[in-house]
Order: sequence, then structure tokens, then C-alpha cells
Amino acid sequence: MPKASGSDGLSNEAPGERREGSISLAALRCFVAVVEGDGLSRAAEHLGLSQPTVSVTLAGLERACGMLLLHRRPRLLLTDAGRDMLVRARLVLGRMQELESSLSAFRGLRRGSLTIGFSTPFFAMPMIAAFLREHPGIALRTRLGNTAGLLEAVAGCEIEVAVMTLVDPVEGMACTKLADQRLVACMPRCAAPRSISLERVAAGPLVLREPGSMTRLMLERALASRQLAPQVRLEVGSREAAREAIAAGIGIGVVLDGELGEDTRLVAVPIEAPAISGGVYAVALPESLELPALAAFIEAGKGTGPGGAR
Repeated sequence: MPKASGSDGLSNEAPGERREGSISLAALRCFVAVVEGDGLSRAAEHLGLSQPTVSVTLAGLERACGMLLLHRRPRLLLTDAGRDMLVRARLVLGRMQELESSLSAFRGLRRGSLTIGFSTPFFAMPMIAAFLREHPGIALRTRLGNTAGLLEAVAGCEIEVAVMTLVDPVEGMACTKLADQRLVACMPRCAAPRSISLERVAAGPLVLREPGSMTRLMLERALASRQLAPQVRLEVGSREAAREAIAAGIGIGVVLDGELGEDTRLVAVPIEAPAISGGVYAVALPESLELPALAAFIEAGKGTGPGGAR
């Protein structure tokens, strides 16, 4: 390795002020290779470059720094500034290698995190399970909410992706359809008919979710299209509260098919034509689709739930 020297070799002096260009990683690699290879030829061989290219790169680094880093004659010697630069260049290159290794792990889905919102646990949980089987190194955080709240959270970058029911894709969002869903009436098993008309649903009495819930929005749109006014007896803030209210005999509810679960007290009753339908979507900001973990999560969800759209 070249020995450190003072800066008293007049014929070797670089200009004393910074002239042009900037310090690049390629230039730092070249400088370190020259020092560690004790010459231009070994550095050129190590870097896969020609010796003139290494010489020009080294000179460019010195111009960018505004000072001489290496005396060239009679042999390569580090100046005081060059010795300080060598320590810092090795530190920068080492940190860059760590960064590249970390990014490689993120690209390869060996590490990272993802925040997922959902309004439909029935569809979201199988997606999460499928994703974790394939990518156990990714840490997942979840958030339960209604459709309106989750859309706000996606737009505000509070979550990366949300699994929700929509009637139509949301403008400005990347919406990937995962499955089809229909709205059905939810009634106590002991009093449930085989099917129910939309007029009978409107007559209620109804137990409805809070404004912002997609089940409520779908029902209200269907009723409005038939000029029917819903007779609401109780408004509740969660799917669980709605089930308990219906089981207690307070009124008729509406749920999306598949979401009733294993509650034997209740039964899903088909609403007679026309069907009130929507879809389960994975919703994200368009630019977020470039995130490897998010793209893999959406891919894992295709076909996961009943009626999944492959």
C-alpha cells in the first residue's frame, strides 16, 4: 500500500480549489482500488477497466476534491488528504455495500413490512395466511375499518393496501378485483324465509351499519333505484354488533355473502332479483404497486377467497 506523504512535491500538485464535477461512488471505488493495488495496472485489472480510464477517473476525483490525493512519482504515495480520503472512502463504500445488501433483501422479500387494512376479514385473513406462508420474513400490521375510512387511510399513506368491497373501482386508486360478492339479508334462523324481496327488506325494521359501510351504501343505492325508503330501527358501528342485534330480534340486517361466519343463530337469505352485487378489491395507490411486498400480497390474494377472480 502506498505510504502517506506530505504535499511538498511541486510537480505533482493538483489545483488548490475544487473545480468541477462531484464525487461519485465509481470514483471512490477507483481510488481505493489504486491504493490497495499499489498502482494503476492492478486497479484496472480488478475493476475491469483500462489503465487510461482509471487514470482519468482518479484525476477527475482530485479535481472534484480540489486537491491532490496521490503523488505519482517516483511511485504512488498518499498525500495527507489522500490518507484521510482513503479512510472515508472505505467507510462510504462499506455503507453502500450494506445498503445494497439490505435493498436486495427487500427486493427478494426476505425482510420488510407491510400495513394492511381490511373491511372484509373473511377474505383478508386467507390472503394474509397465504402471503405469510410464502414470505415469513415480512412483518405485517393490520387495521380493521369500514370502506370510507380505509380509502382515506390509503390516500393518506397510513396503510399500503386495503382489502374491501366496492361496487366500482375508485378513480385514482389501483383497484385489483379479487372476488365477486352479493348482498344478502341476514335474519334469525327461526324466522327466515327461503328468499326475500327488496320491498320486504326496505320495510324492515332494519339494523344497518354506520355511514361509510359498503353494505349500507349498496343497500341504499338499490333501494333508491326502486324508490324505496328504508325503515331503520337501529344503526350500529360494527359487523359484530349488527349480528348481535339481528340475533336479538331487533330487525333485519344485510351482509355480504360469505361474511356471516359460523353463527348458527342467523341465516343468509338471498335477496330476489335484481341481485345487489359488488366485488372484493385490493386497493392501493398506483405508485405503491412497485413495492415488492405489496405486489406479492395482491398476487397471493388472487383466487384465495370463495369466488376468487384468477
